[in-house]
Amino acid sequence: MRRWAGAAVGAVAVIALLTTAAHAVATGGSLDSAHAVASARQSDGYYACLTAQAHSLLRPGDVAYMGDHPTLNQWVTITKVIGGWARVTLDRDRSTVAIGLGRFPSRHTCAGYALVTARRARDGRVVLSRGMQSSP
Repeated sequence: MRRWAGAAVGAVAVIALLTTAAHAVATGGSLDSAHAVASARQSDGYYACLTAQAHSLLRPGDVAYMGDHPTLNQWVTITKVIGGWARVTLDRDRSTVAIGLGRFPSRHTCAGYALVTARRARDGRVVLSRGMQSSP
């Protein structure tokens, strides 16, 4: 009886391993598909475009304020674009510039989106700037 139980456990384990291996091969193949590669390139281009905009808008030492209630998309995108080299805050009093992500009907955007900043000038005026970049 113990032999049959051991054989049954072994058979189930082999079937589970084969199923997992087949799934892994299928998943790996789908990651290499032309569609997946094209999608990854488009995503890379979008974030590279926004990063170029951010570098043109933010100064060294800036602390970027993302508004009172940024959407999850805005928070994730802006943090991904500037998080490695600029500081981000939700506290307006600790910021030097406000930054946002907006949709614009212009060809000089990143797939229809652009970063926008608001900065107080020395004379007290608020200066709005929009990142300019060609679509990827």
